Amino acid sequence: MGQRAESIEAVITDKLDGDFARAGRNCGLGAARGRFGRTTVTRLAALPGHPAYNKARGFNLDDAGHLAAICDFFAQAGVPPRIEVWAGDASARLGRNLAGAGFYAAEVGATLVAPVDASSWANAPDPHVQVREVESDDTVYLDTLFEGYELGGPAAQIQRAMMTIEHRSPHLRRYLAYLDGRPAAAAGLYTTGQHCYFAGAATLPGMRGHGCQSALIRRRLQDAAAMSGQSVVVTTAFSSPSQANLQRLGFALVHTRALWRRLGEP
Repeated sequence: MGQRAESIEAVITDKLDGDFARAGRNCGLGAARGRFGRTTVTRLAALPGHPAYNKARGFNLDDAGHLAAICDFFAQAGVPPRIEVWAGDASARLGRNLAGAGFYAAEVGATLVAPVDASSWANAPDPHVQVREVESDDTVYLDTLFEGYELGGPAAQIQRAMMTIEHRSPHLRRYLAYLDGRPAAAAGLYTTGQHCYFAGAATLPGMRGHGCQSALIRRRLQDAAAMSGQSVVVTTAFSSPSQANLQRLGFALVHTRALWRRLGEP
């Protein structure tokens, strides 16, 4: 994989490392992380069905010899192994290795990047949407985020606990978008090193389609520029409405990320 793509993915890995270090202090989450060569692995035993928390990131041909150990890492907690391969590392040989171990390419994500001088900031903001940065009291921010993600079911409490850890990172700036004076959407900006990272965003179901996320994107780009960051990184589902919105606002595709799952994964 190219050095630029590796540098861009490094900011995401950096946030994951910090989040899982803090999550490890909560025994009820069963959080663990490790590294096999260049591959970063994380697992969250309390949420085994959530790939965002349970996968091997950046698996590559050089690390193919670690595949059995990576699978064991997940098996120790009863978590299905999931392997993420970035486009620059993909090859027929690596695909054969994974297929031979019972994996198949199940879904595709995208990593995008924008320079902090993106010209799209100049677009006139919607007068009905106001963005404010959140200070120490994050109750409304977290409630908006949870409701925007429509967390429910038996795992909701655990999801809230992990997302609270993620969104209380010491390097995370947090924002609320207000629509006609009411909290409507939330989003984070992870700030460390030469790249910043859009880390999580959600809009209340009844307030979608009013430009709240576009306003949050512009505000975070502006703040990243003020911090002298070189670029802003974000991940999303490939070919999704979110990707289209980001590209409309100045983001460009860096690469795709294929998630490989085990055949028969429940």
